[in-house]
Amino acid sequence: MRLESVGLLIEQLAKEDPHKAWLFYEEQILTYDEMNRNINRVANILTSLKVSKGDKVALIMANSPEFIYTWFALAKIGAVMVPINTTTKGEMLSYILNHCEAKVLFIHDEFYQLYVEIKDELDYIRHVVCVDGADLKTNEKIKPYNQFFENASDVFLADKSVKRCDLMCILYTSGTTGLPKGVMLSHNSYFVTGEFTAKYIYEFREENETDRIYTCLPLFHVNAQQVTTMPALLSRTPLVLAKKFSASNFWRDMVRYEVTVFKFIGAMLSILNKQPVTEYEKQHKVRLATGSPIPKEIWKSCEERYNIRLLEGYGSTETATACLYNTLNDFRIGSCGKALPHYDVKIFDENDQELSPNQTGEIVVKAYENHVLMDGYFKMPEKTAEAMKSGWFHTGDRGFRDEDGFFYFVDRIKDSIRRRGENISSYMVEKAITEHPKVLECAAVGVPDELSEEEVMIYIRLQPGEKVEPEDFINWCKDHMSSFMIPRYVQFVEDFPRTPTQRIQKYKLRELGTAHAWDRVKYSI
Repeated sequence: MRLESVGLLIEQLAKEDPHKAWLFYEEQILTYDEMNRNINRVANILTSLKVSKGDKVALIMANSPEFIYTWFALAKIGAVMVPINTTTKGEMLSYILNHCEAKVLFIHDEFYQLYVEIKDELDYIRHVVCVDGADLKTNEKIKPYNQFFENASDVFLADKSVKRCDLMCILYTSGTTGLPKGVMLSHNSYFVTGEFTAKYIYEFREENETDRIYTCLPLFHVNAQQVTTMPALLSRTPLVLAKKFSASNFWRDMVRYEVTVFKFIGAMLSILNKQPVTEYEKQHKVRLATGSPIPKEIWKSCEERYNIRLLEGYGSTETATACLYNTLNDFRIGSCGKALPHYDVKIFDENDQELSPNQTGEIVVKAYENHVLMDGYFKMPEKTAEAMKSGWFHTGDRGFRDEDGFFYFVDRIKDSIRRRGENISSYMVEKAITEHPKVLECAAVGVPDELSEEEVMIYIRLQPGEKVEPEDFINWCKDHMSSFMIPRYVQFVEDFPRTPTQRIQKYKLRELGTAHAWDRVKYSI
């Protein structure tokens, strides 16, 4: 039976196999039936708060069963989930909450202060549901999740009018050249990505072989949602969910939970590879790890050290996570793989003309059916049209394709910085630092990181006659921007290299490197 709503997926599994253990989280083990009943409780909480189809509900929540309950409860109602990076704060957080017009906010108590700091700037939030049950002062707006949950019914009739083409989620990018954009994704995009990911992950699994899939990646990103949770459900595979990545405990968890497949992103592999050998890395049952990027230099050594297979892919929030993937019987080391069956991927020049193999240009993507790619940027028609020129999504990434159809990522065209899985807007970094009273001008650039991807470097031009220590700027940043955006390197300059129109030439700043910069890692700031 073809399901229309993501919200019905766990409900169907609960009917088929109610007592099968599906979610493993810390000490908790939850069956399909327990998951479905808890999802129904949250759905009843939401309806008691007058949330209905099409309404936006924001989540500032850590990885947890409660996050999944809320996600699938919203999908059952037909409401729209807006998961927010838990390190987002201040102006960016208030912008997102106002822009998406969220009526309700679900927030873990550990992040509650982020809400307090901006609550007077919010135009639409009517209710704040605090998860974890801390002794917060409740009032007409602040609601205690635990009390609601205990009293809610575990029976709920899903909205049958929800269709695959309906909006299920708005995921705000970190912003690459300005304010964050809300990527609109349908129920269908979750099904299609989940189905194809399950097929590729389990393509060579023996018929009697059992799997457990693991992620420590944040549920507020598409990776943990679309290419981990969804394929785990669609393939009836238990999911092991960790709150966050821990290099020292990683292989211990693989053994403890009998994991066979895990997801990674950013520097995870590089960090693991730098860890000393432990007994656990020789006792695990992991057969496959998928993600990106995989540094070519450590690909084979990781496979040999851990006795696993590695597969790399490529995608973005706008492409519903993955659009390119290697497979177990068709892969190239250093490549992002070939286009998935539901996508057409090409390399365009600056005039949107397709380039021949081995010519470098922009990676562009088109889906063969509707509601697979994003449905656009929420309330940003001009940005949508710009990104979807001629029906092709322009990724802003530079790459090439070889004669056999394998694609290779080269670098980013957009003025953004990629740090440990996060796209960081240089505009937002610069905006926060320029607000410092002693700063005249600044420029943020990405510089190569020894582990993977990039680190943030800030060049600062001070007001005439001013003097400030780099530590003071880092402390300023801690109070004025998300933690993942805080620069690692600081360098003061008298002026910047500029174009004839006085724009800062950032490529020249990148060429300078970090040799003369102050490094906060060395000072543990």
